Amino acid sequence: MLSFKKSCARLLLALLLTPLAASAQTGPSAEPAFEVATIKPEDMSPGASHHIGTNVYPGGRILFTGFSLKGLICAAFRIGYWQVSGGDDWTNKAMFDIEAKPVETIPPTEFNLRHSNYGIEDERLRQMLQVLLIDRFQLKFHRETTTGLVYLLEKSGKPIPLVPTTEKYAKNYGEGYGGEVGLAKLGLYNTSMSQLARFAGDNILHRPVLDRTGLDGSFDFSWKMISVSDDPPSTNFEDNFQLLIQVMGLKLTKSTGPVENFVIDYAEPPSPN
Repeated sequence: MLSFKKSCARLLLALLLTPLAASAQTGPSAEPAFEVATIKPEDMSPGASHHIGTNVYPGGRILFTGFSLKGLICAAFRIGYWQVSGGDDWTNKAMFDIEAKPVETIPPTEFNLRHSNYGIEDERLRQMLQVLLIDRFQLKFHRETTTGLVYLLEKSGKPIPLVPTTEKYAKNYGEGYGGEVGLAKLGLYNTSMSQLARFAGDNILHRPVLDRTGLDGSFDFSWKMISVSDDPPSTNFEDNFQLLIQVMGLKLTKSTGPVENFVIDYAEPPSPN
């Protein structure tokens, strides 16, 4: 028979360990996840329309159309396409449509509806999308961070002709749409400086671009707002963007900082649903 002291010691040990075991079991379920989600291959039948787009609806429902797995990874983990490597060919070529919504118990006002054609701003929704990709695509990955060339988006000291956005055309693209950068006409629509910096890094420089402008809010900008040469813009994509930065009273400065890379170790196409 155990002594009274030994019995008390074992009881105390059991009480101490029980919360730890419960915490370990409930940990994964604490991750934010969508309540309902469908993933379908894009309709490739003759005559079917094809477009790439993103939308976020009140209540947190999201819709992605015409995205590859790598494109979805960029949206979920907020990284540029140039930062993603690894994976079989299908991760870049096969296109999917995703529709998902959170549990209805989450107040709709908690979600940031702001989104662009290729990404969503709400951090919780991005976390939910990460969980969805890991689960349905059996996604396994690792990150590699090195020190290298980065750019700083800064004020140049010249006049800044940006104007606070009126969101005049928001209803055409859905509530919260913004972050559009037009190079054909040289302008911005409802774009924050952080979105402009990400656009520069993802699509132009293929390097991290950090917003150091100190400009808060979102802005509209049109070439017609300023008095400069009426010469037509160059047909070169990068040249047009560099011109856009200059006429907005901004500049891109080279610096050194962390450069993150996302490596796909394994993924498989999701099962139909």
